Amino acid sequence: MNPSTRRSRGSLRARRLVVWILGLLALTAGEARAQAGVGSFNGSLTAHAGGIAGGEISEARATVGVSVAVHEDNGWGAELDLGHTSDALSGRQILDVTSYMVNAVWARPEGRFRPFGLAGLGVMQVNGCDSPCNRTARTYDLGFNAGAGTSYVLSDLAALRADARYFFSGGDHPDLRRPDSFNYWRISFGVTFKWAIAP
Repeated sequence: MNPSTRRSRGSLRARRLVVWILGLLALTAGEARAQAGVGSFNGSLTAHAGGIAGGEISEARATVGVSVAVHEDNGWGAELDLGHTSDALSGRQILDVTSYMVNAVWARPEGRFRPFGLAGLGVMQVNGCDSPCNRTARTYDLGFNAGAGTSYVLSDLAALRADARYFFSGGDHPDLRRPDSFNYWRISFGVTFKWAIAP
């Protein structure tokens, strides 16, 4: 089996996994809201940094970002996550990768350690071209992500967060010699600031 066939089968499996996770999260969230009703909310802002690697990324590269989330007291919530990586290597290409994701999240609502899982979709912006890069190409594709992690609560106002997420985009750009299924892993660590939201 040639490498391109293996990549296409791997990307198909990844897409199916993301679709299943999204469906499961949406179904469970709906059932939880129907049973518990709307309760109080908590907001959070997380500044995070880490690295991306694997998939189409040739070597690990530093990444930074920010996440804003709102959670009900039953643990379900939504998150807007932004991440940016500069000068990531993908074969002969030097790329700037930016992700804009909206996620469904469930986090354990109590305790010092609060594990969480998430999945969602959004836009993946990729800028770059073959090295040496004389004219930068910019593309926007539908992207998916899924992951898990944990928060360590320091107080009612602050926490530490660590997570791992898989990002995938099925955009096809043969004219740019960019991978047809762009994917990578992100591992990040962050500091979270929290606040209460009146119902």
